[in-house]
Amino acid sequence: MSTLDYNGRLSWRTSKSVEVLGVHIPVSESLAVNRTDEAGWNSFVAGIRPNSGLKSAIKSLLWPLRRASENILGHQFLQYRLARWMRRYADSKTVFLECGPGDMSLRRFLPRDLAYNAVEFGLSEFQVRRVIKRDRRVNLCLASIEDIPLPDSCVSMVACVEMMQHVPDVDKGLRELHRVCVNGAKVMVTVANGHCKKVKTKGPNKHFVHLFTEASFRGHVEAAGLKVLEHEQVGVWVPVPSGLIGGHSMHLPLKGKSEYENCYFVYLLEVVK
Repeated sequence: MSTLDYNGRLSWRTSKSVEVLGVHIPVSESLAVNRTDEAGWNSFVAGIRPNSGLKSAIKSLLWPLRRASENILGHQFLQYRLARWMRRYADSKTVFLECGPGDMSLRRFLPRDLAYNAVEFGLSEFQVRRVIKRDRRVNLCLASIEDIPLPDSCVSMVACVEMMQHVPDVDKGLRELHRVCVNGAKVMVTVANGHCKKVKTKGPNKHFVHLFTEASFRGHVEAAGLKVLEHEQVGVWVPVPSGLIGGHSMHLPLKGKSEYENCYFVYLLEVVK
């Protein structure tokens, strides 16, 4: 990827890369790249998920419908909660990093002159076609949050949406965030409530490595040197018959009366050094 003028563009500390659809994507030195449908879905398998041209074309046609359904049924409202903090704290000097960006849609809330830096454990060829080849401010590296190929104290804002429950060594991942961030950096995190009513009823997500309570995740955060500035519990599960919505879960962007009723924890953290 060429060097561009976007503010806050990071330089990855690695000599390793992988070519995907004509794009050279940096890869952490410690990461083994696999080309398999499990990459990223399995918390222990990193790499690229292959998509044929036909499959990508079908995904492109269905993508607007999928996005609309996720806005209605899923947890896209969590991004809007992080967006308020991005708008409050981001400026022309911000160096932004997203860990586990998924479809990279959070970048739409950044000022247009800022680079969108991200580390991702598993990436689909479809997202390379849809985002990386089209948006020049995207600066993505294949890496684990447990080993981010960046120097100390270079990031001022971090977002992690629904990925901490997938990280095998969450303490190591949080310490890495603390390391790469400057003092006072804002870290925005959403994490699944592993003991909510939905989990007790349906069972845990098969891809989760951790089932957090608010107290247990806060303990990990504070042990890593991150201070909780704001916190909320949100996301009321609606037990709609799974056959009606393709096996997905439906969540409302409401706050339940107790921790048990809320599917998600949302945090604004500050790095203290």
